[in-house]
Amino acid sequence: MHAQRRPIVVRPAQWALRGAPRGVAPYYLGTELVAVGLLALTLPFSATGSDWARFGALLVVGVVQAELSLGTERVRLYLSNAPHINMTSVWIFGGAVVLPPELAVLLTVLIYGHLWLRVWRPVQGRPAYRVPFSTATIVLSCLAVALVLHWFGVHGTLAGDWEGLRALLAIGVAALAFTTVNAVLIAVGVKLHNPSRRFTTLFATRSENALELGTLSLGGATAAVLVTHPALVALMLLPVVVLHRCVLMRQLEETAAQDSKTGLLTDLEWKNHLTTELARAERRPEPFGVLIIDLDNFKRVNDTHGHVAGDAVLRAVADAIRGELRAYDAVGRWGGEEFVVLLPEITEQGARDVAERIRRAVARLTLTVTIDERQTVIAGLSASVGVAGHPAAGSTVEGLVHAADTAMYQAKRNGRNTVVSYADLPTQPVDSVDPACG
Repeated sequence: MHAQRRPIVVRPAQWALRGAPRGVAPYYLGTELVAVGLLALTLPFSATGSDWARFGALLVVGVVQAELSLGTERVRLYLSNAPHINMTSVWIFGGAVVLPPELAVLLTVLIYGHLWLRVWRPVQGRPAYRVPFSTATIVLSCLAVALVLHWFGVHGTLAGDWEGLRALLAIGVAALAFTTVNAVLIAVGVKLHNPSRRFTTLFATRSENALELGTLSLGGATAAVLVTHPALVALMLLPVVVLHRCVLMRQLEETAAQDSKTGLLTDLEWKNHLTTELARAERRPEPFGVLIIDLDNFKRVNDTHGHVAGDAVLRAVADAIRGELRAYDAVGRWGGEEFVVLLPEITEQGARDVAERIRRAVARLTLTVTIDERQTVIAGLSASVGVAGHPAAGSTVEGLVHAADTAMYQAKRNGRNTVVSYADLPTQPVDSVDPACG
């Protein structure tokens, strides 16, 4: 069955921006107005026939590259847990160097519009209101490039006598201005969306920043090719597509989506699922639940039977948890003997019922482990389960995990082998349980 494409919302009362955290709407709209105002200052329009030809060449290769990399970009966007760096800087920065500001801005708008329709819109959890803001940040970055090149006396195009170290210095400074303006504007937006987010996570990772510098370098080379041999710009397509796929492979390796012992999602991958579910809830409010499951006295299993047996227990528990879930629920290993479950489209009471089924399934487990040709029967397992329901228990990844964790620790205090919901706890958070209690 094919998934239905989400309709474009045209009723302002239903726009996701209305549900964004306080301060997001003024900041986003203010940034967009500043971009439009500064663009107006660049008028009158002064593009030549050569400018239009270069604009057309960049637009064509930008759209073709995006079409060739649709699957790659969608997967990268899904895996990203930090500000996302795409490959459009090759064409947009190249345009900012050789085109008048008006055409550079038009190129940005068209490329980002194409990305929205073909890449971002099909990826669930990306509100439409972020696209104009992202476009505005790039527009401001392009205008910063124009200002730098004007200061160097280039006036937006690579003159024939503009060579050597001066050219390298100018493009280097322009690239620095481009990436700095964009990064700072995006970081402020991220902080407004998630006030508790740490400063170090507001900017792209080191490898993502290296990718950005790489695309800007290719953009500078693209600009030079446009001026000297415009038709050869097509030769930039294959290197960019291959680089994009290599970046995806690196992301896949770093993410390591599956836990090696249980085959469940890693904690990072599970958090990505929860982040997507939270974004979906912003757009179409629906309840969902989060469970944290902690095996009781698991240390005794390792101490009594060894870590090989302990690993077998973890795999058996993982299978038992999966057996009580729906196909589209997300279950991961949180670390040690803890597991996490995301239950989309379910009420808080429904999440409790699932948690109770999981608790009973773990209690029923009996497994035989063979170690050094000796068989050991392990039974009598139990688990304490904490339940947190969205939106009552929290509206962020950290908040929901903390709520479920708090409920799980209360289940430990209640004697283990039980289920506790955050909704049943007193308003004041309980103290952390001693980790030794297992």
